[in-house]
Amino acid sequence: MRIVASSVTAALLLLSPSVFADAFDEYAGNTSYTFDLPAIAGGWSVALDGFPTTAQEIDGYELAGRLLAANDQTVYLQKNYGSSVYVPVATLSDGPMDPSFLAISPDGSTIALGVGYGAPLLVFPSSILSITSPPDLLSHVDVIELDVDYYDLAWYGNEALVINGGWSDPGGYTSGVYALDLTASPITEIPLITSIPGASAGIAVDSEGNLVTGIGHLTSPNRTGELRIWAAADVQGVINGTWNAYAYGGSEGSLLASNVLNAAALGFDEDDTLHVGGGDAFGVGGASENGYAALIRASVVASVVGGSQTPVNEASSSQYLELAPDVCEDDSTTSPIAFVGHTSALAIVWNPSGDEYSSPAGQCYSAGSASDFWETWVTPKVTLYFPDGAPDSDSDGVPDGADNAYLTANSNQRDTDGDGFGNIADADLDNDDDVDTDDYNILMAAWNTQLGNSGYNQHADFNGDGSINSTDYNIHSARYGTSAPFY
Repeated sequence: MRIVASSVTAALLLLSPSVFADAFDEYAGNTSYTFDLPAIAGGWSVALDGFPTTAQEIDGYELAGRLLAANDQTVYLQKNYGSSVYVPVATLSDGPMDPSFLAISPDGSTIALGVGYGAPLLVFPSSILSITSPPDLLSHVDVIELDVDYYDLAWYGNEALVINGGWSDPGGYTSGVYALDLTASPITEIPLITSIPGASAGIAVDSEGNLVTGIGHLTSPNRTGELRIWAAADVQGVINGTWNAYAYGGSEGSLLASNVLNAAALGFDEDDTLHVGGGDAFGVGGASENGYAALIRASVVASVVGGSQTPVNEASSSQYLELAPDVCEDDSTTSPIAFVGHTSALAIVWNPSGDEYSSPAGQCYSAGSASDFWETWVTPKVTLYFPDGAPDSDSDGVPDGADNAYLTANSNQRDTDGDGFGNIADADLDNDDDVDTDDYNILMAAWNTQLGNSGYNQHADFNGDGSINSTDYNIHSARYGTSAPFY
């Protein structure tokens, strides 16, 4: 079974071209924003991705730029930009999952969810997600269940997947890469890269169709975190059936990096900067790598795949950059990582479970060892990094992707009732999702009070000036008769 070249090539052309000059230099220098993700009550990990620009809505909630997360038995939608509040939009009836990945197609129409080791790969339309009536993904008629081996995957256009997993060729190697054409019947594995030694790693495809994958763990000799890249023409040739699958480390495929973390999470931003997550917390020869994510400049990636440059030099700040969302830098892994094209956010997930004892100056009292290992009852965090020029619709200095009222200026980001909507846009004082007479009466009960007075209601102080007055009344009047979501 072959993926039709014309359909996949056309799908790849739908990927957004670069918008920014080079975000590589800007992520570390700009303000970052950190939010909680849903707590892990069962299983051991969390999966995350973000919706691209799309006109789709779920029960009135815009999907464009919104984060989607999965853990335990639930798929969650971020209730609002700049929020730690998530709402269930799908469930799995058969026990907690330990998700390997959650990946949204470039057009936002389809989602691939790796439920966990030995469990099926689920592929389903994003249109079945629901806040009011979350579907059971294991019984829904529109969900495709695929019994394939996987560790990580990337979309190849909107109708095909490339997967790195515990898939082996007849030679008995432990890992390989294959493609799945989701339009084929039956859906059949197409070998792309064989003979990958050691444990599986992440996989990513850039806007040109170049494919990056690597070695997740191999200690003798140490090749953990080795990354290689295959040119788009080579990948497409195998998919078309023109060429045979490539052997890892053979004449095709260029060495991009020797040892970067454990290459567990790979992806590209809209500049084709490569981001690498994971962690080699146990190290080899006493040299562990953990507590950060790495960036490789797009021009370096392009030069390597073009054959004109040696592998990335990690000592060069113009080629390689580390981002550490945790001040203690003691996370066993930073994963997953997702680039959200609609808001230009680079989202890095990390684990705050251990020794997060920071001084007021932002220094960690006890750092150095990877003590933050994933386990149940962890509340993961996601840190968002933005380049210059990231969308800021209300011009309040907070990028849309981190703004809990992205259409109404509120640089203070007050959300005193913790419902995910900034006070400045949230006139729903009884939290029933409607702004009506009940909310007006609550406002009037606190009328003409100030911070510190009896009867002062911080939720009704919409602009946060410490006084409930005509300004707050006008804000409420402008929202009267509206329903959630509030932006």
